[in-house]
Amino acid sequence: MTRKAQAASPPPAATPRLAFLAALLLSLGGLVVALVLVRLHEQAHAGLSSFCAISETMNCDKVAMSPFSVVLRLPVAVWGALGYGLAAALAGWGLTPRRLHPGWPAGLLLLVAAAAVGASVALALISKLLIGAWCVLCMASWSIALLLLVAAWAACPPAGPLAAVRADLAALGLAPRRASAVAVLGLAAIALLASLYPRYWERPRVPALLAAPAAAPAGAPAVPTLPPGSRDPAAGAIVYSDYECPYCAVSHADLKVVLSHRPDIRVVKRHFPLDVACNPVVKRPMHQDACAYARAAICAEAQGKLGPMDDALFENRHGKRPVETLAAEQGLDLAAFRACLASPETERRLQGDIASAIADGIKATPTYLVGGVQYAGRLPVEVFKPAAP
Repeated sequence: MTRKAQAASPPPAATPRLAFLAALLLSLGGLVVALVLVRLHEQAHAGLSSFCAISETMNCDKVAMSPFSVVLRLPVAVWGALGYGLAAALAGWGLTPRRLHPGWPAGLLLLVAAAAVGASVALALISKLLIGAWCVLCMASWSIALLLLVAAWAACPPAGPLAAVRADLAALGLAPRRASAVAVLGLAAIALLASLYPRYWERPRVPALLAAPAAAPAGAPAVPTLPPGSRDPAAGAIVYSDYECPYCAVSHADLKVVLSHRPDIRVVKRHFPLDVACNPVVKRPMHQDACAYARAAICAEAQGKLGPMDDALFENRHGKRPVETLAAEQGLDLAAFRACLASPETERRLQGDIASAIADGIKATPTYLVGGVQYAGRLPVEVFKPAAP
């Protein structure tokens, strides 16, 4: 090789260093995406709609509300943040001079990246086969995991990836006590995090919801006391809901249990479907059957069957059966039901509910309105007087 060619060639350590730098940047990007997903998971379970709830099939909220979004008492996004944080630490270590051997820790980084890719494939299959929806931020995280694997592979020494893994594991074996201590501390930290992490995705415990702030005075009437300024004092509470909203279904089931203990509280239902077909504040396709379901509920209410139809419509979020089938199962007069669906009066009622929601400043479903105060997610039983014994 000529001196000119030698001068043009990078030093042997240049390629691994660039690979470690790329891995560090990718890991930090993945960490940011994971933390955003953690926040979106919390918001979805609070009944708030995210910016990436684009349509029925491209919907981060639908994925976040699925039972597959939590693994071992932690949201999947938290596991992603932990994994990317570990990858960032390893990649950063690879950029420092204090390494256990010249190729350290490319092998360990490769194992972490391979685990991330494996998890990404599993989550993609779950999204496709079991959830029926995709999360664009999740897909971004999966792409980052794949690129991280490529960067980790490039960081491996000339002997190859398997040799890098063996060298890193052997280096850890030189100090088994230290490695064991680090592993134990890491597992203990994860266990502590899992035990302390707020499990907001679980349904509220009914006894806690029904716990009264103070005992009712003797002879107190069994009626709700509302804060000043209520727009409908006789109603007790108003709920704005959407039949295709996942958390609305959870809240609906909880509300039935609560009201079975507190029949003195009256809840008025108003429809706020997040569907461009009837709601002027919705600007992108989200819940594409929500308007039709709201009309079906209005027509069931006209025949005195709102309760059973309410249950059936929430249960139909995944089944997607025709509303006439549901109406027949609830014993409605189908001829009257069809006429009601086509009636201008039904549309006026629906638009009235939507206008009321807009006037009340409703931003998410479900939202309860008590005394002009908004409560997202659940009926705030604690603001009412206890029922008389």
